Amino acid sequence: MLPTCLISDLKIYQANETTRQLASELSCPELAAGVLDMLKGDEDINALREWIRPDFTKQIAALNLGEGAKAAKALWESKSSFGNVLVYGDYDTDGISSTVLAMEIFRNKAAQVRHFIPRRDVHGYGLNAGVLDKVASLGTNTLVVTDCGTNDSAMLEKLRESGINIFVFDHHSVSAPVTIPTIVNPVNPSIGPEAGDINQKICATAVLWCWAWKENIVSKDFLKYEVDLAALATIADCMPLHNLNRSLVRYGMNQMKVNPRRGLAALFECLGLNKSQLTEEHLSMRVIPCLNAPGRITTADVGVRALLGNGSNESVYSCVNDLMRINRKRQTLTENIAHSIDDGILTGTIKHKVLYHESWPIGVLSGVASRVCAQYNIPIVLAAPVGSTVIRGTLRVPEGGDAVGILRQIAEKLDAWGGHKYAAGFSVLTQNWREVRADLERMLTNIEIVPESQTPVIDIKPSDITIQDWRAVSALGPFGNNNPSPKFFISTDRIQSEINPMGKDGRHSYIRVNNNARLLAFNTPARDVLDIMSRVKGWVYHPRLEYWRNEEQLQFILDCAVFAEKGGA
Repeated sequence: MLPTCLISDLKIYQANETTRQLASELSCPELAAGVLDMLKGDEDINALREWIRPDFTKQIAALNLGEGAKAAKALWESKSSFGNVLVYGDYDTDGISSTVLAMEIFRNKAAQVRHFIPRRDVHGYGLNAGVLDKVASLGTNTLVVTDCGTNDSAMLEKLRESGINIFVFDHHSVSAPVTIPTIVNPVNPSIGPEAGDINQKICATAVLWCWAWKENIVSKDFLKYEVDLAALATIADCMPLHNLNRSLVRYGMNQMKVNPRRGLAALFECLGLNKSQLTEEHLSMRVIPCLNAPGRITTADVGVRALLGNGSNESVYSCVNDLMRINRKRQTLTENIAHSIDDGILTGTIKHKVLYHESWPIGVLSGVASRVCAQYNIPIVLAAPVGSTVIRGTLRVPEGGDAVGILRQIAEKLDAWGGHKYAAGFSVLTQNWREVRADLERMLTNIEIVPESQTPVIDIKPSDITIQDWRAVSALGPFGNNNPSPKFFISTDRIQSEINPMGKDGRHSYIRVNNNARLLAFNTPARDVLDIMSRVKGWVYHPRLEYWRNEEQLQFILDCAVFAEKGGA
């Protein structure tokens, strides 16, 4: 289904004298200057220059990792060996990447390094008390916690008092004030006086990497090789792409292109990706889903083993094949649930905003909820039981909503909850579910979604964008959260549009513009485009570099059809 929007939803930019002057001052093509002016027009020329060429040394020096950073360094320097080390991570890409990075750093000072990744459906999120009770009995001398632990000071303090060394590398906020004395200070930029600064928002893998870099824990050459893990996790966790995160992703992607770790090289090969042509879109759409999939429906250990890349080539490829097999299963589960919801919405049999099913695997519901929310521009809750005593759910709201604000209103009825403005998760005891479900249904039914702003687009014909132009724009990336990929607009008043089917099964189509450039409409049959053509006033699209038989080509991907007004022509 082709997304649509109204012309009033767009803020349309056109090249002018300011654009040309900016291009001259920055020594860049006019299109790149137009993108900068559109997305960052309120910043001065020096800030724009730094955005084009970020100063990594300056960025990492400005990062405040909290009071725990110096304490962790002192603990590191106080021991020649940390004995038997256990790394306790998390089940998503940031969790497994930070686990692997911690294992590879602490091997420098350990007799043995092992890892534990909780199961989403068994242990829940964060540190599990039952698991930690067994840590000392397993002969563990040092516990390294990554991507969680900030809100588990009581459990960690108990372990520290038993003589176990504790390190915590996390990026999550404190959910409640600490009520007990503790000297287990997490290395965490999200606590302390600068916690609200967007430049402090980095993933857990980047927290550990930056700590090791700033405090000279291991050699810089070693960390330059390991920066690929920080890049993967930054993209996977949708971190805001300020200059530090952009630098980590750039350096990490370059490492993956030139000298990828064994597991990633095998995964690229099995996915049919040419490492030298790798893009952030390849990572977010192809690679990261494979790394995330095991933690959603089984155990994420296979992802850790793949990134470690130990053993024979056969064992590495076995891990990669397992990742791909599990991801195909995850895709099938996701598609089945999404299609059933699509059918219910389109036929009118689903009228509620809070949906629950006993058979749904909780690990795939966040992806389904995001898809439904984006496709229909509606708030949605999907929930399923975990055992007999707990129900877990995921909440998504469109732009202008506040998912965390909604859950905050019923926080006293929830067992646990958290998230951010547009996506949040929660768990609730089964006996409280009926009341919580009714509260959520009422709030989502009455929610008023007010878009925060118009979507900025540049008015330009596809045929006027060259490969050289787009290379210059791409250099402003990587694109993502806080650095959105630029969109472009063409009015149907200025072009002729010819609709054609694409692909053997007709699932896709393309729009030939003025008999030359093509706008590719994936997962949109030609008949669906023809049905709305009388109402279309323009197209929103974006360019993409592709390689065909080692030849670089510029494609144009259709993002949405633009209508004049709701229901009108």
